[in-house]
Amino acid sequence: MLKAIDSISVPTDTDSRIGTAAQELARWIGQSGESEPSIVRGGDPASVTLSVDASTLKNEHFRVETSEDSSLRIIGGDGRGVLYGVQHCIEQARLGRTISSFEDGPHFPIRSVDTWESPSDQVWCLPHRGILDWEKMTSAQSQPAYVDLARRLLAMRVNSMILWATFAACGDPFEDWPRHAASIESFAQLFDRYGIDVGLAVRYVPEVKIGDPVELCPFSDEVVGRWKRFTETVRTSMPSVRNLMVCGCGEGASGPHGADSEACRDLSGRERMLAAIRMVSDMWRSAGGRILWLAVGDQASNAEDECGLLGGWSDEIPDNVTILASHRYWELRITYPRHPIWRSIGTNEEGRTPYATFMSVVGDTSGMNFLPCALAPAWREDFVAAAEKRTEGFEADITVHPEYFDHPLNMSNWYAYGRLCWDPYDDVDRILSDWLALEFGPAAVEFLDGLKQTYDATIGALWLRGGLTQCHSYIPHFKYLDTRLNGPWAVWTDRVHPGMDRAGEDVLGMEMPLDTYPLQERDRLRRDRRYQLMFNRVKLTEAFADELKAEKQEAADHMRNVLDAWQSLAGRISAERHDAVTRRLEENVNDIAIFADCFALYLDYKLGRLTQTEIDEIRERYDGKPTGEATTGSAEDGWYWEHPGWQATYVELLDDLENLLHGRSLGDFLASGNTESQAGKRDSAP
Repeated sequence: MLKAIDSISVPTDTDSRIGTAAQELARWIGQSGESEPSIVRGGDPASVTLSVDASTLKNEHFRVETSEDSSLRIIGGDGRGVLYGVQHCIEQARLGRTISSFEDGPHFPIRSVDTWESPSDQVWCLPHRGILDWEKMTSAQSQPAYVDLARRLLAMRVNSMILWATFAACGDPFEDWPRHAASIESFAQLFDRYGIDVGLAVRYVPEVKIGDPVELCPFSDEVVGRWKRFTETVRTSMPSVRNLMVCGCGEGASGPHGADSEACRDLSGRERMLAAIRMVSDMWRSAGGRILWLAVGDQASNAEDECGLLGGWSDEIPDNVTILASHRYWELRITYPRHPIWRSIGTNEEGRTPYATFMSVVGDTSGMNFLPCALAPAWREDFVAAAEKRTEGFEADITVHPEYFDHPLNMSNWYAYGRLCWDPYDDVDRILSDWLALEFGPAAVEFLDGLKQTYDATIGALWLRGGLTQCHSYIPHFKYLDTRLNGPWAVWTDRVHPGMDRAGEDVLGMEMPLDTYPLQERDRLRRDRRYQLMFNRVKLTEAFADELKAEKQEAADHMRNVLDAWQSLAGRISAERHDAVTRRLEENVNDIAIFADCFALYLDYKLGRLTQTEIDEIRERYDGKPTGEATTGSAEDGWYWEHPGWQATYVELLDDLENLLHGRSLGDFLASGNTESQAGKRDSAP
């Protein structure tokens, strides 16, 4: 039906979103090999008519009407609804399905992403720069990369994107964002055309050095004045900016619960938090957007504050504020159990549930942009739980790699996130099958089992019974690996652990806190094999080491199965697309095998049985083999790669082990200290 279209009619007084919907439909038809249809305004007859009917449709909802003369009407409750109706028709046509009369709308009103980078600066936890650049953002509509991103987010039916700059986590965003108002406004105008509200991340108050005094009182003239000035600046200089993400609780985030003014002394921390939320809500209301109040920090020690201060709210929270709660214990790590704050969410069955779930589409501990990891099957329980508790939606981290956006198979996560936000009860196999057909053609649906197996391969390589065997999806240096597996856990996991110089004590496991869970659940979590090295400390024996090595080798086997399944599509999908993914998967097979083999050497070192011959064999095994960014690094010059003792190449990890084996120090690790040596475990190094 769509390919027979010769004209598209839009209202005379059409807004930019309806205009964009018409342009995107015309563009797709032209790219399909047909003549690009004309776009006409007013009541002139046309093959497709786009319009708004707010009287019968809710905001963001749409209705498709077909007729016997093959004309098509796409009606939205607002401009976004029209955009989504057009996207629905394009997707149905691409899947070879008949476009029929249909009405639909999203389950969750909040369907948001945040860009995990600072414009013109760095991407958190990655050794390369992102795609955002202040100068390019000033002319955003002429930048193909930004238009491409806007189209991708529209296809996901995302309606919000937060610019999460690292100066929102440190420094003074109240000054830094306004300094770049022209760039932000241009960028926001582009994304607004595609139905995406751009927002800014800020702290409740700017970060200060630990121990320095700072005014936190939500009743103080200083705090109120700062928020009033910032809101007015955004409203006048960046009028297309709608939303805010506010950090006010958690690691290093100054929050009103810590206020010590006379006005706050008679209030509990929870009451101070509510007072601050209401103050910011009142200020931001003039901007007309929504506030996402972050209730998750980067450390497990914050769980008590997150639950106590920001759990269990209902109608007390202003209607333009939604609390962002993590979907997993300890931030956004997919392998962990559900965050304890979930017990207190949605308990008021008659009132509002003012929460959204914070998660990652591109997770820094689940493959990042360079290892394939289909996350949708693991996500679905979180989406269903969020729907059952009547929460308001989802917010997810994204990171765009400047060379290739994301691993080609990980684009399934972007698509699935949008589909599950739209309908949390949707069947995951159907979602992934649709994505395969859209991305590679109908024959690619046979790769469904292979796509799903990428999760077992990548998570198996990067994790081990809840313990990290990686550094932000990269091979780790020895000391980073050792602190993440050879606890015990400390408040700051990024500092030297108390157990790092334990001569003669061979254990694995972090023994992380479970204080915020009920007693019965704590015991269940400690006994759950999936979390064994997260909530326990386990004696490292040769038998246990061999068991763990076998699990790592299973991950390598899974990735080989993925490659085999993909290669079976040869000759049945685009040769160019098939070859490109094959090259990536061939690298990934070696990446996962390297993770497994290097971890085996680590265990042998811990047991005092590592030899130089073993290290030499691994060097020789992968010398000259195709490998990816996860094990051999990036050509991009970025800040995080230089973070002392964290990310490594596999050769650098082998160097660490070789130095330790021969009694040479690895030097300082972050704060201080050296790791243990094999002294006392072997009579002499080979």
